[in-house]
Amino acid sequence: MSALDLSRNSDSKHLRNPFPFSKGGDAKISSPNSSDFSASLDTEMDFDDIFSVVKRTVKHVTGKSRAGLGLALSNLPAGLGAFWQIGGNYIVMNEILLEAMRHITKNTREFNSFIYVILTHEYLHSVGFIDEEEARIMTRNVAEATFGKNHPASIMSGGDLWRQYPILLSLEGGDGSILKIVSKFDMDSTSYIG
Repeated sequence: MSALDLSRNSDSKHLRNPFPFSKGGDAKISSPNSSDFSASLDTEMDFDDIFSVVKRTVKHVTGKSRAGLGLALSNLPAGLGAFWQIGGNYIVMNEILLEAMRHITKNTREFNSFIYVILTHEYLHSVGFIDEEEARIMTRNVAEATFGKNHPASIMSGGDLWRQYPILLSLEGGDGSILKIVSKFDMDSTSYIG
């Protein structure tokens, strides 16, 4: 299982240099025209809308993609943002953390950026960046190449969420006993027979 561990005790030294590659460096980096995506996260969006941006930006920066992922929300431990089980078809996001960020963030762009970072990290795992450090570095690479270094998504992906939002330290996490499937997710990968 690959997971985005958001605990303040996690080792984030590797985030200081956003462009080194571990494991052979086979990812190609290209910069999308940031004007194409500059306002992408500024309006009210659902999970599917944000995931569509995730897939386009990851494809543009890394050249990698996959279809057929689902999303579920769960009451995960407070230090765990989300996980994707290797070989699985679902990203499981921490609903407790999601709801906290809904109230903590100052605007739509900041909240959508949080969701974007979580989904990008797990999506990168699903397209082959299994190593946790490599997925963190690539999440930051994709965000910075897409939105620039000063965008909330780039800042969140390049730092310690607990330092950025210290109130998260007081969250009581869950045990993963609740699982809610999000309908209408990854819809642009779904084809219908009419």
